[in-house]
Amino acid sequence: MPGNLGNTYNRFYNYSFLNQLLLYQQGVREPVNTYDRWKAMNRQVQKGSKAKAILRPISRKVENDNGEEEVRLTGFKMVNCLFTASETEGDPLPEYEPKLWSPERALGALAIREVAYGLVDGNTQGYSSGHELAINPVAAYPVKTMVHEMGHIVAGHTVQEKMAEYLMHRGLFEFEAEGSAYLVMNEIDEEERHFDSAESRAYIQGWLQGETPPEESIRRVFTTADKILKAGREES
Repeated sequence: MPGNLGNTYNRFYNYSFLNQLLLYQQGVREPVNTYDRWKAMNRQVQKGSKAKAILRPISRKVENDNGEEEVRLTGFKMVNCLFTASETEGDPLPEYEPKLWSPERALGALAIREVAYGLVDGNTQGYSSGHELAINPVAAYPVKTMVHEMGHIVAGHTVQEKMAEYLMHRGLFEFEAEGSAYLVMNEIDEEERHFDSAESRAYIQGWLQGETPPEESIRRVFTTADKILKAGREES
């Protein structure tokens, strides 16, 4: 089935490594955006918030040796223009009301711990390491993202011995994690406000790049999804 990636992974600007270091030096450990970009996301910067500084390029039009006008970089300047997610307010994210399946119950049964998100990058929806996961405080679909990161952990992607393999075969690992999340979210009959099935398919298709995953990887998707579903269901 066709997918549609939407804008979940491009709502924030990807800042340079130098600017990320500058933000970390200012104590930033969460997604940042300009005032106008937060406003476009229906979030308002709170009164009294202090903008964080980054380096912005300065350019001017000059005439080159051929007499043609071109734009050249002439330097950089510090600009206070970014606000953190915690400095904004807006409509709360849709709350997930557990029915027969609960993400909190699944975390407990699988011995997975949720930790604070610590990245400046707002486009990263979540990440996991060992038996810990973190979810972006302004993630588009936090429940689905949590299941995706559970998938990485349950499938064994996050152990230290798998790091080299992850870098070499990240497409397969992302297929397994998102494929598991896709099955789980469909199984618990989630509404579109918690899960965009077309976007999930596009994510998988993008990582596979037209390749057919091996049988072992496909089996791992089903076994991982089954473990997550069983872990989060109410005991009868």
